[in-house]
Amino acid sequence: MNRRTLALLVVATVVVSSVATWFANERIQSPAEAAARTAPPTPSPILVRVEQRVLTTRIVSRGTGHYGSPRELVVAPSALKDGPQVVTKRPSVGAVIDEGDVLMTISGRPILVLEGAQPSYRDLGPGMSGPDVRQLEAALKRSGIDPGPVDGRYDQATGSGVARLYARHGFRPVVATSGQLAAVRPTEAELVAGARASGGVQLPANEVVFVRGTPLRVAKAGVGLGAAPNGPVATVTDSVVAVDGALPVDQAQLVKVGAQVLLDEPALGIKANGRVSHVAPRPGTGGADQFHVFVRVVVPDPPPALVGTSVRLTVPFKSTRKAQLVVPLSAVSLGPDGASRVQRSDGGTLRFVPVEPGLSADGYVAVTPDGPLAVGDLVVVGFEQAGGQGGGAGG
Repeated sequence: MNRRTLALLVVATVVVSSVATWFANERIQSPAEAAARTAPPTPSPILVRVEQRVLTTRIVSRGTGHYGSPRELVVAPSALKDGPQVVTKRPSVGAVIDEGDVLMTISGRPILVLEGAQPSYRDLGPGMSGPDVRQLEAALKRSGIDPGPVDGRYDQATGSGVARLYARHGFRPVVATSGQLAAVRPTEAELVAGARASGGVQLPANEVVFVRGTPLRVAKAGVGLGAAPNGPVATVTDSVVAVDGALPVDQAQLVKVGAQVLLDEPALGIKANGRVSHVAPRPGTGGADQFHVFVRVVVPDPPPALVGTSVRLTVPFKSTRKAQLVVPLSAVSLGPDGASRVQRSDGGTLRFVPVEPGLSADGYVAVTPDGPLAVGDLVVVGFEQAGGQGGGAGG
C-alpha cells in the first residue's frame, strides 16, 4: 500500500467516526434529558377580579298570565215587568266596565253595574229600606251623584240620584204610581218592614247588577242577541292581571304571601314586577300535581302581552341586603386545616388569604377576608395548561 492510499483511508476513517458521533448525540438521550424534554410547561393561573355586589338567592319557576277571579253575572227578575225580555245589546268581550257603567241592554233597557256585597233580588223604590238600599246610596255617592244621607232609606233624594244615573247614559228611569205598584206588589211585601214601595222613581231588580269590585273585564258574553236573559248574561273577571304558577314542594315553603316577584320573557320583551297573593296550603291543588304547590302572583302594572303568555317567575328569598366582597365559587378552596381560603395574585406572586364564606348565588360567594383582599384584586379560579386545557383552583 503506497502512502497516498494510506492517507485516504485515514481521512475516511475520521469522517465516518465524526458522523457516527453526531448521529449518536442527536438520537440517543439520557433518561434525564428525556424527562426534561417531555415535562409539561408550568401552568398559568386563571385570574378574575374581586367584586362588590349584593347577592340574592332566588327561586325560579314559570307561570301564565290571565285576568283574575272569573265569575258569572245573572240578572234577577223584576215584578215591574211582565212582557217578553230579550237581549238587545250584548257586552263586548274585553270591554272594561267601571262602577255606574251600562253592561248591556235587555228589551232596550240598561243593566247598570254598581258595587255592593249583596246581589240585587228585589225592585227598589221610595219608602223601602235595608242593606241593599244602603249599598245603592253608597254606589251613587261614589259615582259622583248625591243620594242624600247614606242611611239605608230610599227617600226622594235617593230617587233623584237614581234618575240622574239613568240620565247620564241617556235613559229615562222607571216611574210608577202607587196604584201600579199595588197591582204587582208581592204578598210578602206587606209582611216585611221596609219592603213596600210607594210611587216615584223605581230601580227594577233586572236593571242593576251589584258586584264586589270594579273595574271588571268582560271575558265572555253569555247570551245571544234576541235570546231571553236566562242564566248568566256575561262572564267577567277582575281587571287586575294575575300569573298562576307552581313551585316544587321543598321551595314553596320559602315563599310567603306578599313576596316580590320579577316576571320576564326576553323573547317578547316582557318585564314586570308583582307580588305573591296566594300560596296553596298543600300540593296537588289549583291545577298543580302532587309534587308542586300552586302559587298566584298579582301584577299591578302589567304589560299588554302578559295575558295568555308563559313567563319566568323569579322570587328572591334571601339576600346579603348590602354590597359585599364576592368571588367566584371556584376561587374558594380548603386549606390543610380545613379553613376556606383564596389565592390572591400579588404582582405575579400567589399568596393564600383566609376567608369566611357567606351567602352564595349566581356562581358567586360573599367572603369576609382575614388578610389583604379588596375590590379589584385578582384571585385564582383555576390553572391553564399549554394548549388551552384548564384545571381547578389549587388546594
